[in-house]
Amino acid sequence: MKKYSTWILAAGTIMVGIWAGSSFTTVSNASSQLGSADDPVVTKSYVDQQIQKALGGTISSTDSKTNSSSSKDTLPSSSASTNTSGSSSNKNNTSSTTTTPPVSGSTSTPATQTGSSSSASNGVSIVELRPGKKLIAEPGTQLIVRTGKAKVYSEGTNGLIDITVGKELGGSQAAPNNHLLLFPREGRGVEVDSTLRYNATIMVIGNYKVL
Repeated sequence: MKKYSTWILAAGTIMVGIWAGSSFTTVSNASSQLGSADDPVVTKSYVDQQIQKALGGTISSTDSKTNSSSSKDTLPSSSASTNTSGSSSNKNNTSSTTTTPPVSGSTSTPATQTGSSSSASNGVSIVELRPGKKLIAEPGTQLIVRTGKAKVYSEGTNGLIDITVGKELGGSQAAPNNHLLLFPREGRGVEVDSTLRYNATIMVIGNYKVL
């Protein structure tokens, strides 16, 4: 009987111990649950903020200085590249620009002629026609007798056209000074009489020859 009571007491003690241990484990697990006052849940931003407060904001100021210095280091390179591209474009523009020398359409002949000479230019020529010389113009050539005395030379009956007054001048007629004269056909021109002592200054537009 005593043995039976002892086994019952031991079994009861063991059961009470098991129940007490499980209760303690449950309470401890409940007390250590995440998000409780004993074990709060925090975010990374909260932790960073607390670290910055503890350090007196030195991290943020250091970061700003680093960013400003990096931006300063970056700006000159971009401006330098801009200047380089601008200078290269200016060089390209300078190299692509070509200078064309002016072309003068006027030619001048010597003040005196020896033998015969001719001109194959459509520009303006200043001719000093000596006494006894003839200036034979090609079709379409125009001239103006600026100084001296000259007369119309023609191999036929017709001569040249005085555009200034709008009439035709026949062979051996005087060529008026400062009148625009037009030669419609070849074999016509002006000449200076051999009895004169002075040259005739003639402005010629077109092709001609001096005989």
